[in-house]
Amino acid sequence: MSSKIFGLIALTAIIEQTKTPKNFLYNLLVGEEKPEKVEELEIQNKEAGRKKAPLVGKRQQGVFIVKDSFAVQRVKPAWIKLQTVNEAEAVFEQQFGQTPYADPQAVGKQMLAEAMKEFKNIAFRTRQWMLIETLRTGVCPMEEGAQGVKYGDINSEVLTGNDLFSNPNCNPIDYLEKKQTEIQKQTGVVIDTVIFSPDVAGAFLKNEKVKEYLNTRHANYVRVNDSKAENDDGRKEIAYLPTLGITIFSFVDWYQDMETGNEEQVVPAKTCIGVKAKSFAFRYAAMSLRTEQGKPAQLLVKKEAIRKWYPDYSEDEELQYFSRPLCMPREDVKSWFIATVL
Repeated sequence: MSSKIFGLIALTAIIEQTKTPKNFLYNLLVGEEKPEKVEELEIQNKEAGRKKAPLVGKRQQGVFIVKDSFAVQRVKPAWIKLQTVNEAEAVFEQQFGQTPYADPQAVGKQMLAEAMKEFKNIAFRTRQWMLIETLRTGVCPMEEGAQGVKYGDINSEVLTGNDLFSNPNCNPIDYLEKKQTEIQKQTGVVIDTVIFSPDVAGAFLKNEKVKEYLNTRHANYVRVNDSKAENDDGRKEIAYLPTLGITIFSFVDWYQDMETGNEEQVVPAKTCIGVKAKSFAFRYAAMSLRTEQGKPAQLLVKKEAIRKWYPDYSEDEELQYFSRPLCMPREDVKSWFIATVL
């Protein structure tokens, strides 16, 4: 029974049925996840409406070092490789009366489920980190100490003086309309979502011009959920701007930067992000893997795969997880903006 359960194809089918963790930002921004039939991915991205190959260069301490003279159109995504000792296998092989567990089959299945869930969580956190870095820098990180894929220079700016959302003379809605129009003119993409850090959300709702816009006389046209408790995933819908077709969220969450190990806020303080929902994608390169030791490698066209393995350096049997994701904009690298507004 166990040999059938722990085969590569069966394990991969199980991990595909394991639920991915919920995350507001990931679900909002990722509109496509597609496994490809090739190990190298060809990328045709746009910057301000013009097709442009991504630049490849070294990343040092989280900073992308551009090599302007080295442009490529084909990228080999980095591997996510995880492993754990396959303790469930031993439980599956136990006979009744030889284990303290009343039902070794049930215990083995539970241990397998827990291992699958942990693999899924770690891989998801890795993809979330890739998404955040791509959103904030225009660069999809690759393996440690190797190359990052830069899709272009994103729209970013730091507001000052009367333009700050906290300034009584500022009209944040006019600013959002201006950015929406600029990006539509540049790329053809219409922003429909704005994400604030909590401090920006507070300043936005206290602004007198915003209060006037969201006055009760507009009640038939807007929805304001300021009294609604924050959701479990850290988001809170605070306004809908009917004249712009923009929904505004306040969002707070933290992630661990996999290069520095530091805990960082997903949406940094004082930050406003404007983006079109579902405007990012993950493409997964095919994986050349041996289904069993001693057999030739096969090309597996999957988002993720799991196999059992007997490593030379250990007597333990391992469960091994593999995936080769690449985060990329579905639209134009200029189709979103990030601004420091406080």
